[in-house]
Amino acid sequence: MALSCLSSSHEWDFPIFKVLANNDTGSAPGHQGGVVIPQDLRKFFPGLTGVTSAANPTIDHRINAQLFVENDYKGTVSTRYQFQTWGGARSPESRLTDQLGPLRNVAIGGDILIIQRSIDRLDYYRLTLVRKKSPEFPAAMALVVGRRWGAVTKTTPPVSDDDLRSAQIEEKALETAPFSLIDPTAGMVTTNVNKVARSIVFRTTIVEEYKETCAVCEEALRTPAGLIEIDAAHVVPRSLMGADDARNGFALCKRHHWAFDKGLFGIGDDRKVLVPISVSSIAQNTNLKKFHGHPIREANTSSLQVDARAFRWHRENLLIK
Repeated sequence: MALSCLSSSHEWDFPIFKVLANNDTGSAPGHQGGVVIPQDLRKFFPGLTGVTSAANPTIDHRINAQLFVENDYKGTVSTRYQFQTWGGARSPESRLTDQLGPLRNVAIGGDILIIQRSIDRLDYYRLTLVRKKSPEFPAAMALVVGRRWGAVTKTTPPVSDDDLRSAQIEEKALETAPFSLIDPTAGMVTTNVNKVARSIVFRTTIVEEYKETCAVCEEALRTPAGLIEIDAAHVVPRSLMGADDARNGFALCKRHHWAFDKGLFGIGDDRKVLVPISVSSIAQNTNLKKFHGHPIREANTSSLQVDARAFRWHRENLLIK
């Protein structure tokens, strides 16, 4: 059976891996606490800030992680990513530790741990243990052979914290410039890292500006782990060269995002929901019809509210007549 964790998806970035040492597993004599994260892989985890000391030897960040043994789901846990220097007495070391028993207790040295970060939430991960005795191991080993850790596929690394910082700088520069509906670079060939980083930054900005709430129904569903169903919707679609600019986006729940993209409703110059009669007359659209004439929730920062020209473009080009 193929491993879904060996590639990216609309939910998960490209994976990294580590071939586990004996000390990373529950079978080690010293029962070391957790999986050591090599320095080369730290850039794919939440940045840890602060200074360690004898009184405060550890800096940590709680992350949520889905645990899999091959394709067998073992649960979602709150684990800890930590950076420790033992008060300066030992070389710095970063680890994943806490609640990883479902993986560590069945792992042995030489097994492969595949790690993916969520595109929607940067402190949410998928950890997949691929055991040497499993039928899936040869496929994983064929990709990582000769290496102890790194990107599973060398040509498609995941987004690093540095990539996200660069994308944030690009977005801030874009949002302080005069607004443009069209991004002439949207159709240009670019790296997967750049595309994903820009998408993550765009979504993060929109979701924060709209307080994790749909601009139409002002609702949102949330999991106990903190995942939310809110999408960052482009007004002028990216596929039609719309800009990755907060002024060309707003927060919508998945239902209303789909309806907006299909032209079932638009937003008027009065900033109110506009549902065409041809749409509202369909029995299945009763729930959407009730929002006709309702003002939308606006971005918290006035300068990042959707530009009127974007909503006008949507009405003229996508809204069902």
